[in-house]
Amino acid sequence: MIRKTDSSLSLPFSMKIFAGIDIGGTTMNIGLVSEDGQVLDETVVPTCPEKGPEDALNRIAESLKQMLAAHRKKDCRGIGIGIPGLIDTDKGCILEASNLPGWESFSIIGHLSAKMNMPVFIENDANLAALGEYWLGAGHGADNLFMVTLGSGIGGAILAGGKILKMHPSAGEFGHMIIERSGATCTCGRRGCLETYISKHGFERMFREKQSGYPMSSVKPAENEPVSPQLLAEHASHGDILANLIFLEAGEALGIAISNVINLTGVTCILVGGGIANAWDLLQEPVMRSVERNVFKSILSGVSVCKAALGEKAGFMGAARLAVDSVSKHAREVL
Repeated sequence: MIRKTDSSLSLPFSMKIFAGIDIGGTTMNIGLVSEDGQVLDETVVPTCPEKGPEDALNRIAESLKQMLAAHRKKDCRGIGIGIPGLIDTDKGCILEASNLPGWESFSIIGHLSAKMNMPVFIENDANLAALGEYWLGAGHGADNLFMVTLGSGIGGAILAGGKILKMHPSAGEFGHMIIERSGATCTCGRRGCLETYISKHGFERMFREKQSGYPMSSVKPAENEPVSPQLLAEHASHGDILANLIFLEAGEALGIAISNVINLTGVTCILVGGGIANAWDLLQEPVMRSVERNVFKSILSGVSVCKAALGEKAGFMGAARLAVDSVSKHAREVL
């Protein structure tokens, strides 16, 4: 467990704080955030998804109690949670999540609320990363915003006027936009999804399919060793032809998907975040070339595509902001 506390912050005893949690397939980022967006404390714990949601939530509760004990004179008002996949925000459970098998239908809100004795709110993780960037990151003050998060899977979210825009509680699965009708089979069972090109699984698929044609490539994993985006990025930055080709195809596919969103919605601020975005220097050129080729010229002049600013903090900060807004909304409704 990695713990970071900002002891330089001196907040009044009456300061309201909120907990934000970003649950991923590998790790869970937990943060305590003040009402105005100061990160007071943060930690990272392993998800261990195979142990199930109850085990993960119990460990989250234990970490939160330890963190809150160090800030015992601050008033924690609520908890926000971001989770990948299709979410029922009313029932507080996962409907579908390929990275968290077996977690479906478990009452995440009910379990954690009972453990912590405070209100808990849940939303898709990509939506909350976008909310975090809008609040205090690269999208601050944007009239409209689209954010894509690149990691084990791919998430996407649109904000309009600072509000998450969706027509259905489960909407926003950007990674499963079809890029090639007869393309590779995705983990979701469909063919040609964006995730088959630019995700943890997508990078490995492309490497396995192409490696025989590039015997001089410096990327030589041991037998059964996974080929991560980070490994490919390292070799690409040193000039490996195969690794650079994979990033070229991944960037072009991402650019096509982003272009579809721009042409459909007219959104002008596009942010790219998530772990794979650390290789933005390799992705930027093919992404932008694809966007410039596929977006209508009348829209293109006002479009900005850039790397997100908050990094791994975006998810838990957006989750904290969800808690801030939800608690405030409830207070107004009571009055």
